[in-house]
Amino acid sequence: MKNLSVLFFIAFLFSCSGNEENKSSSSTNIFEDLTFTVDTVVMDAGEDIFNLSMGIRSLDLSPDDEFLYYFENMPPKLLKVDLDNKNLVSKTEFEAEGPNGIGSFVGTIQVGPDEKLALLGNNGVYGVFDQNGTKIENLNNKPEGIDPTLAENNFILYGNSIYDWENRKIYSWPLENETEKSGLVTIDLASNSAKIIEAPELEIVDQYSIAYEQNGSFRVSPQQVELTQYDGKILISCSAMGDLYVFNPVTEELKFIQIDHQLVPNRLSGEINNRPNSEESFMEEMAKVNEQIHYRQPHWDPEREIFLRLATKVFMPKTPEEKYRYEYFLLAYDQNFKLLGETKLDQEERFDYNMFFKDGKLWSYVNVEDDLGFAVFTFDF
Repeated sequence: MKNLSVLFFIAFLFSCSGNEENKSSSSTNIFEDLTFTVDTVVMDAGEDIFNLSMGIRSLDLSPDDEFLYYFENMPPKLLKVDLDNKNLVSKTEFEAEGPNGIGSFVGTIQVGPDEKLALLGNNGVYGVFDQNGTKIENLNNKPEGIDPTLAENNFILYGNSIYDWENRKIYSWPLENETEKSGLVTIDLASNSAKIIEAPELEIVDQYSIAYEQNGSFRVSPQQVELTQYDGKILISCSAMGDLYVFNPVTEELKFIQIDHQLVPNRLSGEINNRPNSEESFMEEMAKVNEQIHYRQPHWDPEREIFLRLATKVFMPKTPEEKYRYEYFLLAYDQNFKLLGETKLDQEERFDYNMFFKDGKLWSYVNVEDDLGFAVFTFDF
């Protein structure tokens, strides 16, 4: 196969300083003179290949951000990619069935200490595995203290969760929850008990999630809830608003943090019909929401000691000749979530595919002639 050891870069320099839209009402906007470059980098598969027929689904980074882990599926194969040296380190096939079976498709992956993996497969298995595919511990134990229907549905309960490796606890925001009030589910594996910590401000998620049913099939435009670990705490953010919750596992205190953004709306607003009865109505309601704002989860930059966050607006085409238009905004907060900066990025092409932050740079997956690549955004401010 072709030699990809020499990386190629497609670099562009954008200056945001001349755009009045980029200036916050605050004189301390750290992004007031922001510039950024975009480099496209390609990973070297060596004697192997990257199977990108399904792109990259769930992914995670090692604790030191040096390695990227994700699965090729059907059959499931774990890929370990060295992001610093830009090469594939290993590809390991996992069992789909049997005592170590993870199913044909791995839905979520979380990398822990000693390269252990917390995985949720399409067969309902949620467990801890080693790098060779051996299941070390079963995590789906039907916890007591919550509705049994929720406790027994692994996909709904664990599909959006974080495993606390040190304290052996699981924090989950269920993908659906018709039997309980919405909230953070905390699961103690030692006692096999669970409780729900209510987060009333996140009712906005259901308010602006849209579903259209026709002949038993669904089209959905959901709002996402994201769980992030930082400094021993759990950050709970959502796409529908810039505000967030901070949960302290020690005290079990859930604190609501209000952030006063100036450049973008703080939250979705207006009346929508989130159960439309036609496809045309579904598209109209989705456009109302997408053109307002879509917040991503905050990411801690240890070098700058700030949180970086992306927000997006999507403008759907109104005629067959039109294309989708995108607006991207970069936001920054201090460790207490005080707003430090906000700016609109001069970037119209969509780039928010399977994103992650590494070393203060934004990495976004791209397929480069069937090789694994990333558009890497370097921000200078």
